[in-house]
Amino acid sequence: MYIETIPRRLGGLGRHLTDTGRGSNECVLVRSDLSRDVPEDVTLALRVLAAPARRIRRMKRDIVHIVVSPERRLSSDEIEQVLRTIEAEYGIPEGSARLVVEHQKGDRAHHFHVAFSMASEVDGKALRFWRSGDRDEMLARRLEIELGEALQPSTRVDRTVELLRERGRDDLAELAAQGPVAEKGLRQSKAEVRQDKRLGVDSELINARVLYAWRQAGGDLALLREELEGAGFRLAAGDKRIAGVPIVQLIDSETLKSTSLTRYLNRLRVNGDGPRIREVAVGASMGELPAMDDVKARLRNDAPQRSAEAVLTEYDRLVAEMEADGEREEAIKAGKGRARLAARLSAEERDDLRARQMKVRGRYRQRDRIRRARVNRGFIAAKLFAGREIRKAVFYMVAVGVLATGAGLIPALAAAGIAVATIPSYASAKRLRIAADQAAIVERSEMAQAVREESQRFFRERAVARRIAEQQDLARKARMRAEQANLQRRAQADLLLQQQNFQRLRQQAQQEDQARRRAALNRLPHSPGGQGPIGTGQHPRARPTARQRPRGRDIER
Repeated sequence: MYIETIPRRLGGLGRHLTDTGRGSNECVLVRSDLSRDVPEDVTLALRVLAAPARRIRRMKRDIVHIVVSPERRLSSDEIEQVLRTIEAEYGIPEGSARLVVEHQKGDRAHHFHVAFSMASEVDGKALRFWRSGDRDEMLARRLEIELGEALQPSTRVDRTVELLRERGRDDLAELAAQGPVAEKGLRQSKAEVRQDKRLGVDSELINARVLYAWRQAGGDLALLREELEGAGFRLAAGDKRIAGVPIVQLIDSETLKSTSLTRYLNRLRVNGDGPRIREVAVGASMGELPAMDDVKARLRNDAPQRSAEAVLTEYDRLVAEMEADGEREEAIKAGKGRARLAARLSAEERDDLRARQMKVRGRYRQRDRIRRARVNRGFIAAKLFAGREIRKAVFYMVAVGVLATGAGLIPALAAAGIAVATIPSYASAKRLRIAADQAAIVERSEMAQAVREESQRFFRERAVARRIAEQQDLARKARMRAEQANLQRRAQADLLLQQQNFQRLRQQAQQEDQARRRAALNRLPHSPGGQGPIGTGQHPRARPTARQRPRGRDIER
Protein backbone atom coordinates (compact mmCIF):
# COMPACT_ATOMS: atom_id res chain seq x y z
CA MET A 1 0.00 0.00 0.00
CA TYR A 2 1.14 3.50 -0.76
CA ILE A 3 0.10 6.51 1.34
CA GLU A 4 1.23 10.10 0.84
CA THR A 5 0.10 13.15 2.79
CA ILE A 6 0.44 16.54 1.04
CA PRO A 7 -0.61 19.80 2.73
CA ARG A 8 -1.14 22.26 -0.13
CA ARG A 9 -3.09 25.10 -1.67
CA LEU A 10 -5.90 24.33 -4.07
CA GLY A 11 -4.10 25.15 -7.33
CA GLY A 12 -5.04 22.64 -10.01
CA LEU A 13 -6.12 19.86 -7.66
CA GLY A 14 -9.73 19.97 -8.83
CA ARG A 15 -8.66 19.48 -12.45
CA HIS A 16 -6.37 16.60 -11.45
CA LEU A 17 -9.10 14.83 -9.47
CA THR A 18 -11.59 15.00 -12.34
CA ASP A 19 -9.18 14.34 -15.22
CA THR A 20 -10.17 11.43 -17.47
CA GLY A 21 -9.28 10.27 -20.93
CA ARG A 22 -6.23 9.04 -22.78
CA GLY A 23 -3.17 8.65 -20.59
CA SER A 24 -5.19 9.43 -17.45
CA ASN A 25 -7.94 7.88 -15.37
CA GLU A 26 -10.42 5.62 -17.11
CA CYS A 27 -13.10 6.47 -14.58
CA VAL A 28 -13.52 9.00 -11.74
CA LEU A 29 -16.05 8.35 -8.96
CA VAL A 30 -16.96 10.81 -6.21
CA ARG A 31 -17.59 8.51 -3.24
CA SER A 32 -20.58 10.15 -1.61
CA ASP A 33 -20.82 7.21 0.81
CA LEU A 34 -17.35 8.03 2.17
CA SER A 35 -17.41 11.84 1.85
CA ARG A 36 -18.87 14.02 4.61
CA ASP A 37 -20.53 17.46 4.63
CA VAL A 38 -19.38 18.50 1.14
CA PRO A 39 -21.27 18.78 -2.18
CA GLU A 40 -20.75 16.18 -4.89
CA ASP A 41 -19.18 18.71 -7.26
CA VAL A 42 -15.44 18.30 -6.77
CA THR A 43 -14.46 21.93 -7.43
CA LEU A 44 -17.18 23.29 -5.14
CA ALA A 45 -16.32 20.71 -2.45
CA LEU A 46 -12.66 21.73 -2.47
CA ARG A 47 -13.62 25.39 -2.11
CA VAL A 48 -15.86 24.54 0.84
CA LEU A 49 -12.97 22.67 2.50
CA ALA A 50 -10.51 25.49 1.81
CA ALA A 51 -12.77 28.29 3.09
CA PRO A 52 -12.02 27.88 6.86
CA ALA A 53 -8.26 27.89 6.26
CA ARG A 54 -8.40 30.92 3.97
CA ARG A 55 -10.12 32.96 6.67
CA ILE A 56 -6.98 32.60 8.81
CA ARG A 57 -4.39 35.04 7.50
CA ARG A 58 -1.31 33.21 8.83
CA MET A 59 -2.31 29.82 7.39
CA LYS A 60 -0.34 29.11 4.19
CA ARG A 61 -2.08 25.85 3.17
CA ASP A 62 -5.74 25.40 2.31
CA ILE A 63 -6.28 21.65 2.45
CA VAL A 64 -4.45 18.41 3.10
CA HIS A 65 -4.49 15.98 0.17
CA ILE A 66 -3.94 12.30 1.05
CA VAL A 67 -3.31 9.64 -1.62
CA VAL A 68 -4.16 6.03 -0.73
CA SER A 69 -3.13 3.38 -3.27
CA PRO A 70 -3.71 -0.24 -2.09
CA GLU A 71 -2.34 -3.32 -3.84
CA ARG A 72 -5.79 -4.86 -4.20
CA ARG A 73 -9.32 -3.58 -4.50
CA LEU A 74 -10.75 -2.72 -1.06
CA SER A 75 -14.35 -2.84 0.06
CA SER A 76 -16.19 0.16 1.49
CA ASP A 77 -15.70 -1.08 5.06
CA GLU A 78 -11.96 -1.52 4.48
CA ILE A 79 -11.68 1.98 3.00
CA GLU A 80 -13.56 3.33 6.02
CA GLN A 81 -11.06 1.56 8.27
CA VAL A 82 -8.16 3.10 6.36
CA LEU A 83 -9.64 6.60 6.69
CA ARG A 84 -10.29 6.17 10.44
CA THR A 85 -6.70 5.06 10.97
CA ILE A 86 -5.32 8.05 9.04
CA GLU A 87 -7.57 10.51 10.90
CA ALA A 88 -6.52 9.07 14.26
CA GLU A 89 -2.81 9.23 13.39
CA TYR A 90 -2.85 12.88 12.29
CA GLY A 91 -5.30 14.15 14.89
CA ILE A 92 -8.08 15.05 12.47
CA PRO A 93 -11.25 15.55 14.56
CA GLU A 94 -13.80 12.78 14.24
CA GLY A 95 -16.64 13.68 11.88
CA SER A 96 -14.66 16.37 10.03
CA ALA A 97 -15.75 17.25 6.51
CA ARG A 98 -13.89 15.34 3.84
CA LEU A 99 -13.97 14.59 0.13
CA VAL A 100 -13.16 11.12 -1.20
CA VAL A 101 -12.58 10.55 -4.95
CA GLU A 102 -11.88 7.12 -6.43
CA HIS A 103 -9.74 6.71 -9.58
CA GLN A 104 -9.78 3.64 -11.79
CA LYS A 105 -6.85 2.91 -14.12
CA GLY A 106 -7.14 -0.31 -16.11
CA ASP A 107 -5.76 -3.44 -14.44
CA ARG A 108 -4.22 -1.43 -11.62
CA ALA A 109 -6.06 -1.47 -8.29
CA HIS A 110 -8.29 1.50 -7.66
CA HIS A 111 -6.70 4.30 -5.65
CA PHE A 112 -8.27 7.09 -3.63
CA HIS A 113 -7.75 10.81 -3.10
CA VAL A 114 -8.93 12.20 0.23
CA ALA A 115 -9.09 15.92 1.05
CA PHE A 116 -9.53 17.55 4.49
CA SER A 117 -9.48 21.19 5.52
CA MET A 118 -6.18 22.37 7.02
CA ALA A 119 -8.13 24.18 9.74
CA SER A 120 -9.34 21.94 12.54
CA GLU A 121 -13.10 22.04 13.08
CA VAL A 122 -12.60 21.88 16.87
CA ASP A 123 -10.37 24.91 17.55
CA GLY A 124 -9.73 26.36 14.08
CA LYS A 125 -5.97 25.82 14.35
CA ALA A 126 -3.86 24.29 11.62
CA LEU A 127 -3.48 20.51 11.60
CA ARG A 128 0.05 19.19 12.20
CA PHE A 129 1.73 16.85 9.73
CA TRP A 130 5.33 16.75 11.01
CA ARG A 131 7.43 13.77 9.85
CA SER A 132 4.63 12.88 7.44
CA GLY A 133 7.00 10.73 5.33
CA ASP A 134 7.86 8.38 8.22
CA ARG A 135 4.30 8.36 9.50
CA ASP A 136 2.86 7.61 6.06
CA GLU A 137 5.27 4.68 5.75
CA MET A 138 4.24 3.44 9.20
CA LEU A 139 0.54 3.73 8.33
CA ALA A 140 1.09 1.82 5.07
CA ARG A 141 2.85 -1.10 6.83
CA ARG A 142 0.26 -1.14 9.64
CA LEU A 143 -2.69 -1.22 7.24
CA GLU A 144 -1.00 -3.90 5.10
CA ILE A 145 -0.79 -6.10 8.18
CA GLU A 146 -4.35 -5.34 9.31
CA LEU A 147 -5.87 -5.84 5.85
CA GLY A 148 -3.86 -8.95 5.04
CA GLU A 149 -1.77 -7.49 2.24
CA ALA A 150 1.84 -8.44 1.52
CA LEU A 151 4.41 -6.14 3.10
CA GLN A 152 6.02 -3.91 0.47
CA PRO A 153 9.79 -3.30 0.43
CA SER A 154 10.71 -0.20 2.41
CA THR A 155 13.82 1.80 3.22
CA ARG A 156 12.34 2.90 6.58
CA VAL A 157 11.75 -0.42 8.32
CA ASP A 158 13.62 0.64 11.48
CA ARG A 159 11.72 3.91 11.80
CA THR A 160 8.41 2.16 11.10
CA VAL A 161 9.10 -0.32 13.93
CA GLU A 162 10.09 2.55 16.23
CA LEU A 163 6.89 4.49 15.54
CA LEU A 164 4.71 1.39 16.05
CA ARG A 165 6.38 0.71 19.41
CA GLU A 166 5.83 4.33 20.46
CA ARG A 167 2.11 3.82 19.81
CA GLY A 168 2.02 0.63 21.87
CA ARG A 169 1.60 -1.73 18.92
CA ASP A 170 4.44 -4.14 19.69
CA ASP A 171 2.67 -6.98 17.89
CA LEU A 172 2.53 -4.98 14.65
CA ALA A 173 6.10 -3.80 15.18
CA GLU A 174 7.40 -7.38 15.30
CA LEU A 175 5.61 -8.23 12.06
CA ALA A 176 6.78 -5.02 10.37
CA ALA A 177 10.38 -5.75 11.39
CA GLN A 178 10.23 -8.93 9.29
CA GLY A 179 9.26 -7.00 6.16
CA PRO A 180 11.58 -6.73 3.15
CA VAL A 181 14.16 -3.95 3.21
CA ALA A 182 14.63 -1.96 0.00
CA GLU A 183 18.05 -0.58 -0.82
CA LYS A 184 17.96 3.18 -0.78
CA GLY A 185 18.34 4.98 -4.09
CA LEU A 186 17.48 2.06 -6.41
CA ARG A 187 13.97 3.30 -7.18
CA GLN A 188 12.89 6.53 -8.78
CA SER A 189 11.65 9.13 -6.35
CA LYS A 190 8.13 10.51 -6.64
CA ALA A 191 9.54 13.81 -7.90
CA GLU A 192 11.44 12.01 -10.69
CA VAL A 193 8.35 10.04 -11.71
CA ARG A 194 6.30 13.24 -11.93
CA GLN A 195 9.10 14.95 -13.87
CA ASP A 196 9.27 12.09 -16.39
CA LYS A 197 5.52 12.21 -16.90
CA ARG A 198 5.48 16.00 -17.26
CA LEU A 199 8.36 16.12 -19.74
CA GLY A 200 7.48 12.95 -21.65
CA VAL A 201 10.84 11.31 -20.89
CA ASP A 202 11.83 7.91 -22.26
CA SER A 203 13.60 6.52 -19.19
CA GLU A 204 14.95 3.43 -20.95
CA LEU A 205 16.61 5.54 -23.64
CA ILE A 206 18.24 7.83 -21.07
CA ASN A 207 19.45 4.81 -19.09
CA ALA A 208 21.04 3.34 -22.21
CA ARG A 209 22.78 6.63 -23.03
CA VAL A 210 24.18 6.99 -19.51
CA LEU A 211 25.42 3.38 -19.51
CA TYR A 212 27.06 3.91 -22.90
CA ALA A 213 28.87 7.00 -21.62
CA TRP A 214 30.01 5.08 -18.51
CA ARG A 215 31.41 2.23 -20.59
CA GLN A 216 33.14 4.65 -22.96
CA ALA A 217 34.78 6.34 -19.96
CA GLY A 218 35.94 2.95 -18.69
CA GLY A 219 34.46 3.65 -15.25
CA ASP A 220 36.79 6.65 -14.80
CA LEU A 221 34.92 9.59 -13.23
CA ALA A 222 37.51 12.02 -14.59
CA LEU A 223 36.59 11.03 -18.18
CA LEU A 224 32.86 10.67 -17.57
CA ARG A 225 32.01 14.35 -17.99
CA GLU A 226 33.31 14.50 -21.56
CA GLU A 227 31.54 11.25 -22.49
CA LEU A 228 28.24 12.43 -21.00
CA GLU A 229 28.41 15.70 -22.92
CA GLY A 230 29.12 13.72 -26.08
CA ALA A 231 26.00 11.62 -25.36
CA GLY A 232 23.78 14.70 -25.16
CA PHE A 233 23.88 15.50 -21.44
CA ARG A 234 25.02 18.54 -19.49
CA LEU A 235 26.33 18.68 -15.93
CA ALA A 236 25.46 21.45 -13.48
CA ALA A 237 25.90 22.31 -9.82
CA GLY A 238 22.78 21.80 -7.73
CA ASP A 239 21.56 24.02 -4.91
CA LYS A 240 22.24 21.48 -2.14
CA ARG A 241 25.73 20.59 -0.92
CA ILE A 242 27.31 17.53 0.66
CA ALA A 243 30.54 18.10 2.61
CA GLY A 244 30.78 21.55 1.05
CA VAL A 245 30.58 20.18 -2.52
CA PRO A 246 27.47 20.93 -4.67
CA ILE A 247 25.46 17.93 -5.79
CA VAL A 248 26.23 17.19 -9.45
CA GLN A 249 23.03 17.37 -11.50
CA LEU A 250 22.64 15.45 -14.78
CA ILE A 251 20.52 17.38 -17.35
CA ASP A 252 19.24 15.88 -20.60
CA SER A 253 19.69 18.39 -23.43
CA GLU A 254 16.53 17.28 -25.25
CA THR A 255 13.95 17.00 -22.46
CA LEU A 256 15.70 19.13 -19.76
CA LYS A 257 15.19 16.35 -17.25
CA SER A 258 17.46 16.92 -14.23
CA THR A 259 18.50 14.43 -11.57
CA SER A 260 21.43 13.66 -9.33
CA LEU A 261 24.25 12.03 -11.30
CA THR A 262 25.43 10.00 -8.30
CA ARG A 263 21.94 8.70 -7.58
CA TYR A 264 21.45 7.85 -11.25
CA LEU A 265 24.72 5.91 -11.49
CA ASN A 266 23.99 3.98 -8.30
CA ARG A 267 20.47 3.17 -9.48
CA LEU A 268 21.86 1.75 -12.72
CA ARG A 269 24.39 -0.30 -10.70
CA VAL A 270 27.27 0.71 -12.94
CA ASN A 271 29.67 -0.80 -10.40
CA GLY A 272 27.80 -4.11 -10.23
CA ASP A 273 27.89 -5.43 -6.70
CA GLY A 274 30.81 -3.14 -5.82
CA PRO A 275 30.66 -0.22 -3.38
CA ARG A 276 28.26 2.62 -4.05
CA ILE A 277 29.61 5.76 -5.70
CA ARG A 278 29.91 8.67 -3.28
CA GLU A 279 28.69 12.16 -4.04
CA VAL A 280 31.90 13.74 -2.76
CA ALA A 281 34.00 11.67 -5.18
CA VAL A 282 31.77 12.62 -8.12
CA GLY A 283 31.85 16.32 -7.22
CA ALA A 284 35.64 16.32 -6.88
CA SER A 285 36.07 14.56 -10.23
CA MET A 286 33.79 16.90 -12.19
CA GLY A 287 35.49 20.11 -11.05
CA GLU A 288 33.88 23.55 -11.45
CA LEU A 289 30.32 23.38 -12.81
CA PRO A 290 27.85 26.15 -13.78
CA ALA A 291 24.59 26.64 -11.89
CA MET A 292 21.66 24.45 -12.93
CA ASP A 293 19.36 27.41 -13.71
CA ASP A 294 21.99 28.90 -16.05
CA VAL A 295 22.48 25.60 -17.88
CA LYS A 296 18.73 25.10 -18.36
CA ALA A 297 18.26 28.68 -19.54
CA ARG A 298 21.05 28.23 -22.09
CA LEU A 299 19.54 24.97 -23.30
CA ARG A 300 16.10 26.56 -23.67
CA ASN A 301 17.55 29.38 -25.75
CA ASP A 302 19.53 26.99 -27.94
CA ALA A 303 16.73 24.43 -28.31
CA PRO A 304 15.28 25.74 -31.62
CA GLN A 305 18.72 25.92 -33.22
CA ARG A 306 19.72 22.47 -31.96
CA SER A 307 16.47 20.89 -33.18
CA ALA A 308 16.86 22.53 -36.61
CA GLU A 309 20.45 21.31 -36.87
CA ALA A 310 19.34 17.79 -35.90
CA VAL A 311 16.69 17.76 -38.67
CA LEU A 312 19.17 19.10 -41.25
CA THR A 313 21.69 16.44 -40.20
CA GLU A 314 19.10 13.71 -40.78
CA TYR A 315 18.34 15.24 -44.20
CA ASP A 316 22.04 15.09 -45.07
CA ARG A 317 22.21 11.44 -44.07
CA LEU A 318 19.10 10.65 -46.11
CA VAL A 319 20.52 12.38 -49.20
CA ALA A 320 23.85 10.57 -48.80
CA GLU A 321 22.12 7.18 -48.46
CA MET A 322 19.95 7.84 -51.53
CA GLU A 323 22.96 8.85 -53.61
CA ALA A 324 24.84 5.76 -52.45
CA ASP A 325 21.88 3.59 -53.52
CA GLY A 326 21.70 5.27 -56.92
CA GLU A 327 18.38 7.05 -56.30
CA ARG A 328 19.39 10.31 -57.93
CA GLU A 329 15.90 11.78 -58.43
CA GLU A 330 14.82 11.04 -54.87
CA ALA A 331 18.09 12.49 -53.57
CA ILE A 332 17.46 15.71 -55.55
CA LYS A 333 13.94 15.98 -54.07
CA ALA A 334 15.27 15.40 -50.56
CA GLY A 335 17.96 18.04 -51.17
CA LYS A 336 15.32 20.56 -52.21
CA GLY A 337 13.35 19.77 -49.07
CA ARG A 338 16.45 20.35 -47.00
CA ALA A 339 17.06 23.67 -48.75
CA ARG A 340 13.48 24.80 -48.03
CA LEU A 341 13.83 23.83 -44.39
CA ALA A 342 17.19 25.59 -44.09
CA ALA A 343 15.68 28.74 -45.61
CA ARG A 344 12.89 28.84 -43.05
CA LEU A 345 13.05 31.51 -40.42
CA SER A 346 14.16 30.62 -36.94
CA ALA A 347 12.04 31.62 -33.96
CA GLU A 348 14.11 34.72 -33.23
CA GLU A 349 14.16 35.80 -36.89
CA ARG A 350 10.40 35.29 -37.17
CA ASP A 351 9.80 37.38 -34.06
CA ASP A 352 12.13 40.08 -35.39
CA LEU A 353 10.32 40.18 -38.74
CA ARG A 354 6.92 40.34 -37.08
CA ALA A 355 8.08 43.12 -34.76
CA ARG A 356 9.32 45.19 -37.69
CA GLN A 357 6.10 44.62 -39.65
CA MET A 358 4.00 45.50 -36.61
CA LYS A 359 6.01 48.68 -36.17
CA VAL A 360 5.14 49.78 -39.72
CA ARG A 361 1.48 48.88 -39.29
CA GLY A 362 1.40 50.64 -35.93
CA ARG A 363 2.57 53.92 -37.44
CA TYR A 364 -0.13 53.85 -40.10
CA ARG A 365 -2.79 52.92 -37.55
CA GLN A 366 -1.67 55.78 -35.35
CA ARG A 367 -2.07 58.18 -38.30
CA ASP A 368 -5.53 56.73 -38.95
CA ARG A 369 -6.53 57.27 -35.29
CA ILE A 370 -5.41 60.90 -35.50
CA ARG A 371 -7.44 61.37 -38.68
CA ARG A 372 -10.50 59.82 -37.01
CA ALA A 373 -10.04 62.18 -34.09
CA ARG A 374 -10.12 65.12 -36.49
CA VAL A 375 -13.36 63.81 -38.05
CA ASN A 376 -14.95 63.32 -34.64
CA ARG A 377 -13.85 66.80 -33.64
CA GLY A 378 -15.51 68.21 -36.77
CA PHE A 379 -18.83 66.51 -35.92
CA ILE A 380 -18.63 67.70 -32.32
CA ALA A 381 -18.07 71.30 -33.47
CA ALA A 382 -20.89 70.96 -35.98
CA LYS A 383 -23.18 69.77 -33.21
CA LEU A 384 -22.24 72.72 -31.02
CA PHE A 385 -22.85 75.32 -33.76
CA ALA A 386 -25.84 73.66 -35.37
CA GLY A 387 -28.49 75.86 -33.65
CA ARG A 388 -30.04 78.90 -35.43
CA GLU A 389 -29.66 81.04 -32.30
CA ILE A 390 -25.91 80.44 -32.17
CA ARG A 391 -25.53 81.33 -35.84
CA LYS A 392 -27.57 84.52 -35.34
CA ALA A 393 -25.51 85.43 -32.33
CA VAL A 394 -22.29 84.94 -34.29
CA PHE A 395 -23.67 87.00 -37.18
CA TYR A 396 -24.66 89.90 -34.93
CA MET A 397 -21.43 89.83 -32.93
CA VAL A 398 -19.24 89.93 -36.07
CA ALA A 399 -21.37 92.65 -37.66
CA VAL A 400 -21.31 94.82 -34.52
CA GLY A 401 -17.58 94.31 -34.24
CA VAL A 402 -16.96 95.42 -37.79
CA LEU A 403 -19.25 98.46 -37.36
CA ALA A 404 -17.38 99.36 -34.20
CA THR A 405 -14.16 99.62 -36.22
CA GLY A 406 -15.73 102.39 -38.32
CA ALA A 407 -16.55 100.35 -41.39
CA GLY A 408 -19.80 100.70 -43.21
CA LEU A 409 -22.90 98.55 -43.07
CA ILE A 410 -22.15 96.61 -46.24
CA PRO A 411 -18.64 95.52 -45.13
CA ALA A 412 -20.08 94.58 -41.73
CA LEU A 413 -22.79 92.39 -43.30
CA ALA A 414 -20.25 90.79 -45.67
CA ALA A 415 -17.85 89.98 -42.81
CA ALA A 416 -20.70 88.53 -40.72
CA GLY A 417 -21.82 86.35 -43.64
CA ILE A 418 -18.29 85.04 -44.17
CA ALA A 419 -17.97 84.27 -40.44
CA VAL A 420 -21.28 82.37 -40.43
CA ALA A 421 -20.18 80.41 -43.52
CA THR A 422 -16.94 79.32 -41.81
CA ILE A 423 -18.79 77.93 -38.79
CA PRO A 424 -18.45 74.08 -38.74
CA SER A 425 -21.54 72.31 -40.01
CA TYR A 426 -22.63 68.75 -40.58
CA ALA A 427 -21.97 69.15 -44.28
CA SER A 428 -18.36 70.17 -43.69
CA ALA A 429 -17.94 67.33 -41.16
CA LYS A 430 -19.29 64.84 -43.71
CA ARG A 431 -16.95 66.17 -46.33
CA LEU A 432 -14.07 65.74 -43.87
CA ARG A 433 -15.17 62.15 -43.18
CA ILE A 434 -15.37 61.34 -46.89
CA ALA A 435 -11.88 62.72 -47.38
CA ALA A 436 -10.64 60.68 -44.39
CA ASP A 437 -12.18 57.48 -45.83
CA GLN A 438 -10.53 58.09 -49.18
CA ALA A 439 -7.21 58.77 -47.47
CA ALA A 440 -7.63 55.54 -45.46
CA ILE A 441 -8.13 53.57 -48.69
CA VAL A 442 -4.97 55.03 -50.13
CA GLU A 443 -3.21 54.49 -46.81
CA ARG A 444 -4.00 50.76 -46.75
CA SER A 445 -2.23 50.27 -50.05
CA GLU A 446 0.65 52.43 -48.82
CA MET A 447 0.84 50.40 -45.62
CA ALA A 448 0.90 47.11 -47.54
CA GLN A 449 3.67 48.47 -49.75
CA ALA A 450 5.62 49.69 -46.71
CA VAL A 451 5.25 46.28 -45.02
CA ARG A 452 6.53 44.55 -48.17
CA GLU A 453 9.47 46.93 -48.38
CA GLU A 454 10.29 46.34 -44.72
CA SER A 455 10.08 42.57 -45.26
CA GLN A 456 12.34 42.82 -48.30
CA ARG A 457 14.78 44.92 -46.28
CA PHE A 458 14.72 42.29 -43.55
CA PHE A 459 15.45 39.44 -45.94
CA ARG A 460 18.23 41.45 -47.62
CA GLU A 461 19.82 42.09 -44.23
CA ARG A 462 19.35 38.41 -43.38
CA ALA A 463 21.01 37.33 -46.63
CA VAL A 464 23.90 39.74 -46.06
CA ALA A 465 24.30 38.51 -42.48
CA ARG A 466 24.29 34.89 -43.67
CA ARG A 467 26.81 35.68 -46.38
CA ILE A 468 29.06 37.39 -43.85
CA ALA A 469 28.64 34.45 -41.47
CA GLU A 470 29.51 32.00 -44.25
CA GLN A 471 32.58 34.05 -45.16
CA GLN A 472 33.62 34.18 -41.53
CA ASP A 473 33.05 30.44 -41.25
CA LEU A 474 35.14 29.82 -44.38
CA ALA A 475 37.86 32.12 -43.04
CA ARG A 476 37.76 30.32 -39.72
CA LYS A 477 38.04 26.94 -41.43
CA ALA A 478 40.90 28.25 -43.58
CA ARG A 479 42.67 29.48 -40.45
CA MET A 480 42.09 26.11 -38.82
CA ARG A 481 43.48 24.31 -41.86
CA ALA A 482 46.49 26.66 -41.94
CA GLU A 483 47.07 26.14 -38.24
CA GLN A 484 46.75 22.39 -38.70
CA ALA A 485 49.23 22.49 -41.59
CA ASN A 486 51.62 24.58 -39.50
CA LEU A 487 51.29 22.11 -36.69
CA GLN A 488 52.01 19.24 -39.07
CA ARG A 489 55.05 21.05 -40.47
CA ARG A 490 56.24 21.80 -36.97
CA ALA A 491 55.73 18.19 -36.00
CA GLN A 492 57.68 17.02 -39.05
CA ALA A 493 60.47 19.51 -38.33
CA ASP A 494 60.58 18.39 -34.70
CA LEU A 495 60.68 14.77 -35.81
CA LEU A 496 63.52 15.48 -38.27
CA LEU A 497 65.42 17.40 -35.60
CA GLN A 498 64.94 14.53 -33.17
CA GLN A 499 66.26 12.08 -35.76
CA GLN A 500 69.32 14.28 -36.42
CA ASN A 501 69.98 14.63 -32.71
CA PHE A 502 69.63 10.88 -32.32
CA GLN A 503 72.12 10.24 -35.14
CA ARG A 504 74.56 12.74 -33.69
CA LEU A 505 74.27 11.25 -30.23
CA ARG A 506 74.73 7.79 -31.69
CA GLN A 507 77.91 8.83 -33.53
CA GLN A 508 79.21 10.51 -30.40
CA ALA A 509 78.52 7.36 -28.41
CA GLN A 510 80.34 5.21 -30.97
CA GLN A 511 83.34 7.57 -30.97
CA GLU A 512 83.44 7.59 -27.18
CA ASP A 513 83.25 3.80 -27.14
CA GLN A 514 86.17 3.49 -29.54
CA ALA A 515 88.19 6.00 -27.51
CA ARG A 516 87.53 4.03 -24.34
CA ARG A 517 88.66 0.81 -26.00
CA ARG A 518 91.92 2.38 -27.25
CA ALA A 519 92.60 3.89 -23.83
CA ALA A 520 91.99 0.51 -22.21
CA LEU A 521 94.46 -1.19 -24.53
CA ASN A 522 97.09 1.50 -23.92
CA ARG A 523 96.79 1.05 -20.16
CA LEU A 524 97.70 -2.65 -20.31
CA PRO A 525 101.50 -3.48 -19.27
CA HIS A 526 103.99 -4.53 -22.14
CA SER A 527 106.73 -7.27 -22.15
CA PRO A 528 110.44 -6.20 -21.87
CA GLY A 529 111.20 -7.30 -25.44
CA GLY A 530 108.51 -5.09 -26.75
CA GLN A 531 106.54 -8.11 -27.91
CA GLY A 532 103.19 -6.79 -26.61
CA PRO A 533 101.28 -7.08 -23.42
CA ILE A 534 102.14 -9.78 -20.95
CA GLY A 535 100.16 -12.91 -21.47
CA THR A 536 99.82 -12.41 -25.19
CA GLY A 537 103.46 -12.89 -26.34
CA GLN A 538 102.89 -10.39 -29.17
CA HIS A 539 102.97 -6.74 -29.73
CA PRO A 540 99.61 -5.37 -30.46
CA ARG A 541 100.69 -4.34 -33.92
CA ALA A 542 102.84 -7.43 -34.66
CA ARG A 543 101.53 -9.76 -37.29
CA PRO A 544 101.38 -13.48 -36.52
CA THR A 545 104.18 -15.57 -38.27
CA ALA A 546 104.07 -19.12 -39.56
CA ARG A 547 105.34 -21.81 -37.17
CA GLN A 548 108.82 -23.28 -38.16
CA ARG A 549 109.37 -27.04 -38.43
CA PRO A 550 111.78 -28.53 -35.81
CA ARG A 551 115.21 -29.72 -36.89
CA GLY A 552 116.22 -33.31 -37.20
CA ARG A 553 118.27 -33.50 -34.06
CA ASP A 554 115.37 -32.37 -32.12
CA ILE A 555 113.42 -35.21 -33.61
CA GLU A 556 116.01 -37.73 -32.66
CA ARG A 557 115.87 -36.56 -29.12
